[in-house]
Amino acid sequence: MSSHLVVFAKNPVPGEVKTRLLSRYSPEQAAEIYRAFILDTLDSAEGLDQVQRHIAFTPGDAKKVFSNMVSDDWLLLPQRGADLGERMDAAVLYCLKQGASRVVVIGTDIPSLPLHHLERAFQLLAGKQLVLGPSTDGGYYLVGLTQPTPEVFRSISWGTDRVFAQTINRALVSDLSIGLVPPWYDVDSPAELDFLIAHQTAMSHEGSPPCIPHTQACLSTLT
Repeated sequence: MSSHLVVFAKNPVPGEVKTRLLSRYSPEQAAEIYRAFILDTLDSAEGLDQVQRHIAFTPGDAKKVFSNMVSDDWLLLPQRGADLGERMDAAVLYCLKQGASRVVVIGTDIPSLPLHHLERAFQLLAGKQLVLGPSTDGGYYLVGLTQPTPEVFRSISWGTDRVFAQTINRALVSDLSIGLVPPWYDVDSPAELDFLIAHQTAMSHEGSPPCIPHTQACLSTLT
């Protein structure tokens, strides 16, 4: 089975990314934090074996920015569509047309996501049509599919705490088999960033290896 991972990312332009961090950081600092999130997410994804990796970027003129971030085994894919649902649907369809039998899409607001969550998602897709990773804010951080399934991306209130529930309802109406990977947390606000750092500090004291080195290095220059 051919497995494809798609990482969705925005060009880290000051004032256009991580705007909820602006209550604490300048636009330039928030953009640097987001760039660190991207790098940590990409580094984690490098741990996957036998997976074709794509980075789906926006806007369309940011190709050079992302080509400088990734290794040669990543494929660059511009995002296409009017909203997040259309863009994810288009990315999944592109991978399926390239011969993928399993496609997993994640974002870049989850820099600490454990690698085994991604591995588990691909495993579940061997027997499930739809795999979701619920996020603690009511959305989802991961979606996996084995076939074109545009209905799970339609009529969704993107950016709200109803996204996961609405997506599950759409899947049930479509009679799709569903697999779940454990919930994880997005990092958008200063409070969530504080939680991320506290969580990583606790994990390091427990003996776990660091998983967000770019983010930690970035934040160390801002304090």
